[in-house]
Amino acid sequence: MSKKKNAVFIGILTLLILIVLYPTVTDFSIHNPGWNGFSKLKEELKAEVIVENFANTIYSIRNSEETAVITIAYRQYSADELEALRNYLLQGGTLIVMDDYGEGNAILEYLKVPIIITSNAPLYDPFDNFKNKRFPIAKIAGKDEYIVLNHASAIMVSEHGIESVKILALSSPFAYLDVNNNEIWDKGEPKGPLPVAVSIKYGKGTLIVISDPSIVINSMIDFENNLEFMRDIVSEKKVFLDQTHIPKSLHEQLKDMLAYAVSNYVLNPIILVGILLVLFTLISRKLIR
Repeated sequence: MSKKKNAVFIGILTLLILIVLYPTVTDFSIHNPGWNGFSKLKEELKAEVIVENFANTIYSIRNSEETAVITIAYRQYSADELEALRNYLLQGGTLIVMDDYGEGNAILEYLKVPIIITSNAPLYDPFDNFKNKRFPIAKIAGKDEYIVLNHASAIMVSEHGIESVKILALSSPFAYLDVNNNEIWDKGEPKGPLPVAVSIKYGKGTLIVISDPSIVINSMIDFENNLEFMRDIVSEKKVFLDQTHIPKSLHEQLKDMLAYAVSNYVLNPIILVGILLVLFTLISRKLIR
């Protein structure tokens, strides 16, 4: 019986170690060191990661004006989460919405801002690009610097919002939105220059919208001025990186659960002492036998 218990214990421990150590392949995940992960972004911005209780975490942020929240809008937001983001902006926070074909417009509609992400049409540039039209290059406003996009969309600003919206980055005049998805420009389809990053004041805070979260994945973050662009946006603020709105595999969910448990329970001094005492007792019994 003792051998069976030991085998079960070793099996569970091995599984936990594999969950922690084996990297994930989830898009935009801080646990993913591969080409499509966000592990570099987290380190470069020294970001605090949100993996659970998104709305409660946003509500709990102190000194909002000294912080920035980055959310990758690939999963739906609840009414409570949307209200938490609105309140965060009103209190002076900087909200950075990064999205191309996800749920970013749900946030923009809730906030009633004159901005729309063209999530139904990809942005192509057959001339001013990195290696093909799906990697268009955009100029950072007011600078001789550029960002490289990756299967991006664009941003449309309504006429009544032109004066209140600040353009942060624009595609070249050769870019276009492929509305009918036939991969060529057709008459009537929007042509460049088109905004790919904008900002607008909201209450005491600032809303920033970027129509491509891929500019800061591990394989793109060092292209042209991609990293510098993000650093300029967050400035010296404390950064919170939302991981609750990206699609996650079971492996990714288990990693987040373990990280949350460790940071909230295992690292609690009293609980940590208790765990050490239990381990010490078990080891002592083994040695006595």
